[in-house]
Amino acid sequence: MNSHAKPPHDARTRPAFEKILIGPVMVFGEMITGGHYLEVLRLGKQMTVGHHAAPSYWQLHTRNVTEAAGFRSAFYRGFFPWGLIQCVKGVPVLFVQHESNYQLQRMGMAPQTSETVSGFMGGTAQAIFVCPFQKVKVSVVACEQLNTLSPWLAIRNVVTRNGVTSLYDGILPMCMRRSLDWGIRFAVSSEVKNMFVESKRRQGLSTDLTPWELIGCGLVGGACSASTHPIDNVITNSQKPLKPGARRDILAVVKRMYKESGVRAFTRGWDIKIIDNAYHMAWMYGIGTIVYESMRSAMYDKEH
Repeated sequence: MNSHAKPPHDARTRPAFEKILIGPVMVFGEMITGGHYLEVLRLGKQMTVGHHAAPSYWQLHTRNVTEAAGFRSAFYRGFFPWGLIQCVKGVPVLFVQHESNYQLQRMGMAPQTSETVSGFMGGTAQAIFVCPFQKVKVSVVACEQLNTLSPWLAIRNVVTRNGVTSLYDGILPMCMRRSLDWGIRFAVSSEVKNMFVESKRRQGLSTDLTPWELIGCGLVGGACSASTHPIDNVITNSQKPLKPGARRDILAVVKRMYKESGVRAFTRGWDIKIIDNAYHMAWMYGIGTIVYESMRSAMYDKEH
């Protein structure tokens, strides 16, 4: 049983700065326990060109292990330092979502609506923050030569070949995708949480959710957010290495994808995206909420 007293919901004297720390920690935990490799396999599917079927996940895994000369190297390919640096994507999303949700509710917006709108805001903030890191990471995953370079040399290589602005290739679809993605994640997770709470209330039980119930809320919300996957494929194809001078605007990328691969270009990797998003949100919404509430209760006890 938790020995900390639970602070009232309106016991707020400052912004939830803890979220700035919790976000990256949750992303790090998710990525080192399999989330990063799920993304590597998904990128392998997304970057496949042609109307034929993409390689199976087992074929991609085998190729990665062979190229990296071992499972461990393949499992963390592109993680050091790009995946690790990308953990900072957790900095804006939870904090911006939490604070905008609080302010929107203060302005009179219904909790369910504010949860969704604040998710859009958190996702947009994350897109702007993480786009340059994602650009370099995609290039590293796609090119074994870049993977052998130091971080500075890899960045310089990408910038020299494509220009500084290339670090924001795909920023428009990324803002679209991440805002929709996080809006759906928080809206669905919140709805599932409300269903749990209402069910407990009807049974006369405590409305506090167990850790597994919170993780379940995140799993469902994350899985539903994978509906934005076609946009994610457009982002990957706008950021992957292309011939010099190739257009990277949304319309040009979509036309090229359809010409090269047909409808498959927009659906490749969808199945693993569902697993990846569900697992990611289990950490961010489920475990993240548990950690935040524990920290909040501990500080409340200290102050009182």
